[in-house]
Amino acid sequence: MIKEKPFGLYLFRKQSEKQIVLKELLQFLKTISPAQGNSFSYIGANNSLHPHLSLWENLQLEIGKTSWKDFQLSLNPEQITLVKLIKKPEKKVIESEVWEKFLVSLIKGLISPSKNLLIDMNEELISSLIIQNLKKNVLMAGHSKTVFLASANTALWLDCAHSLVNRKDYQFIIESLNSEDIKKEWIA
Repeated sequence: MIKEKPFGLYLFRKQSEKQIVLKELLQFLKTISPAQGNSFSYIGANNSLHPHLSLWENLQLEIGKTSWKDFQLSLNPEQITLVKLIKKPEKKVIESEVWEKFLVSLIKGLISPSKNLLIDMNEELISSLIIQNLKKNVLMAGHSKTVFLASANTALWLDCAHSLVNRKDYQFIIESLNSEDIKKEWIA
């Protein structure tokens, strides 16, 4: 019997917005899906891109050689909306704004063949416009990938999560949310 994949994401509660929880996300991933624990893309605002390459060169590492225009044509409309926010793709990562780094990291994760997206959010660094576009893209990615989003501001993400994950000592506690209600709200 094949169980249908829940709509939405795993929402991992972290203690503060500045906390980086890659290690905890990987432990959780290996706990719930040991076979797929090695196939992931990590999306963080400051530390998931090569700093001495341009934003575009970081994307090219994922997709291979192509032009910026051809790259945009290969994306779905929601991804194109995110990409169009990047006005200077030739800008070096080290000189880029935090939100630009986050967007490129997110786009890399969305187009990569990995089965899991590990998103480490710091909402203080990202505008509400980008967060709304992020939600749409993450929910669409959920059809082909499992999404794990860590946030200190979990209330902001409850509308697109099927499970809330807390950690108590060395144990993960998963609280199921009603993903059918979420699906109805997002499709409407």
